[in-house]
Amino acid sequence: MKESQIGSATPQYNPITLEIVPQDPQDADPALIHAVGRDTSAALGNDGYVIEPLYTNQRSGFLVEVTPLLNTVAADIWAQKDIILGDLSALVTILSAAVPIIKHLRKAYEKRVEKQSMRQEPIKITIEIDGSPILIEVPDVENAEGILKLAQHIQANHPIVAGKVTPQSKLNIKGHVPKRSLPKRR
Repeated sequence: MKESQIGSATPQYNPITLEIVPQDPQDADPALIHAVGRDTSAALGNDGYVIEPLYTNQRSGFLVEVTPLLNTVAADIWAQKDIILGDLSALVTILSAAVPIIKHLRKAYEKRVEKQSMRQEPIKITIEIDGSPILIEVPDVENAEGILKLAQHIQANHPIVAGKVTPQSKLNIKGHVPKRSLPKRR
C-alpha cells in the first residue's frame, strides 16, 4: 500500500481502463466510436480526471486510461461508509469511481445518436473487475443509491467476484457501441 493511502481518510483509486468498441465487430462505425470516445474523454478531462491514451494495433476501438478523482457520488458514499455493509464497501468504492466515467460515456453516445436509435439500440456497458466481466444497465448507476443497488446486484449474482473485490481491484469499463442506423431514403 502506498504511503498516501495509509493515512488517507478518502479512497485512493487505481487507474481505470476505458475501452469503446463496436457492438458488432463485422459492422462497425469507427467514426461514431471515436467521436463517443473523444467526447467522453473531453468531459472527464473537464471534470479534472487524468486521461492517458493507450495504443493498440486495432483500428476499430478507442482505449484510454482514466485516473479518477474523488467526486460527488464517491464523497456521498464515502460519507456513509459506516452504514454500508462491510462486505460491500470495497465493491461500492470501486463502483463509485466508475460512475462518472459511465455517465460521461452514456452522454457522449446520446449526443452522437438520435433519441429513437438510442432507445432501440442503447450502448451496452461491461465492467470488468479483476478480469471478471459483468454486463450492467446504464441507468442503474445514476446516483449513490443506484451504486449501492448495483453493488448488491453484483454481490447476489456474482458472489465470487464480489467476495474478492478490494479498493485496489483492477477495473476496466468497456462500452459496446452499436452502428448508427442511417435514415431511410425515399
